[in-house]
Amino acid sequence: MMSRHTHAGLSADPLQRPRMAALARSEWPISSDALLNGLRSVAPRLGLVLLIAGALQMALHLTGH
Repeated sequence: MMSRHTHAGLSADPLQRPRMAALARSEWPISSDALLNGLRSVAPRLGLVLLIAGALQMALHLTGH
């Protein structure tokens, strides 16, 4: 007997499946190359933001005391 919330032919909700089954049948496989390419593309911008934030904090610290 099927529940009224489940339909034949549809995959189960990923949150309701066991963890190993969800990992074995991942809908969005992420390759390590794609992850590294993403990190390489974000790293210069992140470095610039951290550099500006550090300079701003140093300037505020020096002017405040």
